[in-house]
Amino acid sequence: MFYEQFAEPKGIVGKAVGWFMTKENDMLNQWTLSFLDIQEDDRVLEIGFGAGEALCELSHRSGGRLFGIDPSESMVETSIRRLQRREQSCDVCLIQGEASTLHHFHETFDKIYAVNNVTYWKEPILTLRHLKTCLAKGGQIALTLCPHEKGAEDETTEVLGGQLHALLHKAGFSEIEVFIKHTKPNDSVCVVATNQ
Repeated sequence: MFYEQFAEPKGIVGKAVGWFMTKENDMLNQWTLSFLDIQEDDRVLEIGFGAGEALCELSHRSGGRLFGIDPSESMVETSIRRLQRREQSCDVCLIQGEASTLHHFHETFDKIYAVNNVTYWKEPILTLRHLKTCLAKGGQIALTLCPHEKGAEDETTEVLGGQLHALLHKAGFSEIEVFIKHTKPNDSVCVVATNQ
């Protein structure tokens, strides 16, 4: 049950899990965004936005359009409230759903990122192929993970980096780069790729 709360937070426990995830992901969000060189008019998609902290931060410095998709109703509600309390300089659109459903979405993105949720995707290669069709030519995607499972070590992060690289390659992305950051409890990895 607790694992399910991380995959799709629900109710009061889900909101507590969302708070925990927000605290941990804040630094990883900033690190991930640093690789994307987001421009003022970019259309940006965050997959698994949680409590919406990264979108709130981006909404102050972006003049483009921001999108977020998350399967959790609790996280969508929390993010809407958070965004309503803050002044924004751009449009923000939040969607409740899975990343795999975006092939029905008629919008093109310049940048896509996901922090600590790729491991919950049911069909990662298929989902990445769908995301590639939604990404503008020359657009970038960044996938970040910090392993937490029992027995995970820094070597686990290196393995995950290789797996993310392979997934992106199989999905048709190019110019794939792997970055490692020393974090606790284990190192984190961010893999960045381009849609050519």
